[in-house]
Amino acid sequence: MNSHKKKAGGIGAILLILAGLIALNAAAAFGLIGWRVDFTKEGLYSFSTGTRAILKTLDEPVRLDFYVSRESIADIPDLRAHAQRVEEYLEELVDLSAGSLEIRVINPQPFSESEDDARAAGLVVTPVNNSGATAILGVVAVGPTGRTKSIPIFAPERDSFIEYEVSKAIATVGRTSKPKVGLLSCMPFQPSRMTQNGSPAPAGPRPFVIEQMRELFDLVEIPVDAAALPQGIDALLLVQPRKLSESMLRSIDAWAVGGHPLLVLADPFAETDQHPDAREMGMKVSATTYDFPLLRAWGLDIPRDMAVGDLNYTTRIQTPTEGGTMRELNYLAWLSLTREALNQSDPLVSGFEAINFKSVGEIQRAKDVDPAIAPKIDPIVFSSDRSQLIQTLKLGYFGDAEQLLRDCKPDGVRRILAARITGPIGSAFGPTIGDANIVIIADADLLADETWVQDDPQSGMKRAFSDNGPLMIGLLERMAGDPAVATLRSRGKFRRPFERVEEIRKAAEERYIAREKDLLLEVRKAEINIAQLQSKSGGKESGQMLLSAEQQAELADLQTKVNSYRKELRGVQFGLRQDVDSLGQRLLVMNVVLWPLIVALVAGLWCWRAARRVDRSRPEEN
Repeated sequence: MNSHKKKAGGIGAILLILAGLIALNAAAAFGLIGWRVDFTKEGLYSFSTGTRAILKTLDEPVRLDFYVSRESIADIPDLRAHAQRVEEYLEELVDLSAGSLEIRVINPQPFSESEDDARAAGLVVTPVNNSGATAILGVVAVGPTGRTKSIPIFAPERDSFIEYEVSKAIATVGRTSKPKVGLLSCMPFQPSRMTQNGSPAPAGPRPFVIEQMRELFDLVEIPVDAAALPQGIDALLLVQPRKLSESMLRSIDAWAVGGHPLLVLADPFAETDQHPDAREMGMKVSATTYDFPLLRAWGLDIPRDMAVGDLNYTTRIQTPTEGGTMRELNYLAWLSLTREALNQSDPLVSGFEAINFKSVGEIQRAKDVDPAIAPKIDPIVFSSDRSQLIQTLKLGYFGDAEQLLRDCKPDGVRRILAARITGPIGSAFGPTIGDANIVIIADADLLADETWVQDDPQSGMKRAFSDNGPLMIGLLERMAGDPAVATLRSRGKFRRPFERVEEIRKAAEERYIAREKDLLLEVRKAEINIAQLQSKSGGKESGQMLLSAEQQAELADLQTKVNSYRKELRGVQFGLRQDVDSLGQRLLVMNVVLWPLIVALVAGLWCWRAARRVDRSRPEEN
């Protein structure tokens, strides 16, 4: 009898504990609304300092019109949950603003006036099922002067950009005036194109980051043949400067020596530059190099015939094999830089997670610089110590991604890819000395859409996979605009690779490339020996080569070696991913079986011990 009572008491204790947990969870859900504790590494659920600063600078309220088609997404759990997260974020943002923000939640019905307003504002109307139903999920920010900025759609896969996009929209409409930025680019953003029949084709779209600059700044585009910089600009952006007139060089020199903000993109091998000058290097080579003599006058240099390769930050590309098939390889000259390559102590780049460069150069101090006018070079982006310089002649159309990996010999040097330049600089046209306020990036390809955004075929929007755009906007804001906007970041990381898997894959690939090179060399040597042996035969009989017994034995041995080498080569190719696949299988077993089992065992043990304690605390009945 007592045993039955004990069992019943244990079960009752477990049920009581579960009921208590449910009650506690319910109380927390209703009683702690608005409370949050962010345990994520990157602060995914916390407002950034930039967002807080933007809200404090608003002199007059900004209204957020949040359009959400509730009925259309009611039966789509993922989209409904995503819309709820966006709405909760906007409500928390309004609470944080202390009255400088207000929100209107609009549920646009099909063919209604509110739906027409959403369409007119540029919001995306997305089909949600096969019956023709559509949904709208976007925001229109309305400033005190009537200026508007739309976020066409909040896509679930762009969760990490919600804060960045909303805060940027608020800053855009909340400003009474925009900083004026001069843009002098010798790299055309809308190059002329030709159709197959030779007639002119419509110009392509401008880079997305340039359009973003137009929203946030009063962007003044300076013709490349202009004689001087315009008056009244707050900052100057130079892109791939080359063949500038002496009068323009004098104007730029005076600007820099005068301590005015200057951002320079000088690329030794600009692959996305479609300027006609690129064809001077070869019919199918599309790349230019900068030509900016002022750098050396300011005590700086970027070797024009060298690019930086880095084994730690290679980019995966597809390249053809000798057999005509495609395979993935690490391309040494395209760098997918992570947080470790960014100077986290410098507010210009702190907090960014991913920057992509193509054939970036190395920023160096010029030789024989007078110490009195030697500026300070503070790296903001740098390579790892597994880097080396690569001749630009080995890149582009004439490049061989596999050969670059074979020839790579890191020299242990961390190279400067982007830098802040401060301190004394001397004028190239006189004895004047000034204090520099310059940022230099040895890459111009980072502006191209292909390096940081891609088109979303469903929404028609740009989807970012790198921080290139926010980096450029942040640099210009920091130098000439609102420092608060400069600190805006996307939430979380774009790339979260399994670091151990990446290490195994790279190590296996390096072994594969080295062994493949040796095997191919042995195969070619054997084939050459076979050809030489056959050429020394004495003649032909019945169409066959006349070989001595010794030559026939040697030929058979060589052919056996060739077959053996080719077999081993196939084995090396097959084993390239063996380590990665085996680790992947172990991780799969751990995630699917082991960890859930451990959690279940721990929970069961805890409940069992809790029941035992309750049972022991009861007095035994006689």
